[in-house]
Amino acid sequence: MRLFKISFLLIFTNILLVRMPVQSQDMGGAMNRASQYYLGREDELLIPVNIWGFVNKPGQYMVPNNTDLISLLSYAGGPNENAKISTIRIVRSDPRRGSQIWNIDVQRYLDTADNRLIPALKPGDTIIVKGRTFYWVSKFFEFISRLAVFAQIYYFIAIAERNR
Repeated sequence: MRLFKISFLLIFTNILLVRMPVQSQDMGGAMNRASQYYLGREDELLIPVNIWGFVNKPGQYMVPNNTDLISLLSYAGGPNENAKISTIRIVRSDPRRGSQIWNIDVQRYLDTADNRLIPALKPGDTIIVKGRTFYWVSKFFEFISRLAVFAQIYYFIAIAERNR
């Protein structure tokens, strides 16, 4: 019975653990100003940008200079069904100006087609697409329901041991 409890605990912790994020490829260590630009096909200037969160293919992308946020979202396979596109965050580190953070309302752009709402990206920008509140509430209830199942199994095991 002790072996059963230990295996139950191992299975329980394995199911409840969140998957560890996959490490992205290293771009050669710390980037200095000159290494932020790369040449692509036909001497096209490419810049590295990161996109995290609720997109279909998050990661680091080498995109043409002057790529805008909508194009990057498209490169990343678009926002997934749980994305909150009304507040997409752009984080930019500039040695001269310091760190800057913008919240971009992509939904408003889609409703109005106003190109002034969508900024061009700079080398090293990080775009964060947050999840909708409904997603987090559903994840909470999913966790609680898993916990309840395991609590019920443990309760039945405890009753079975007492009745022996």
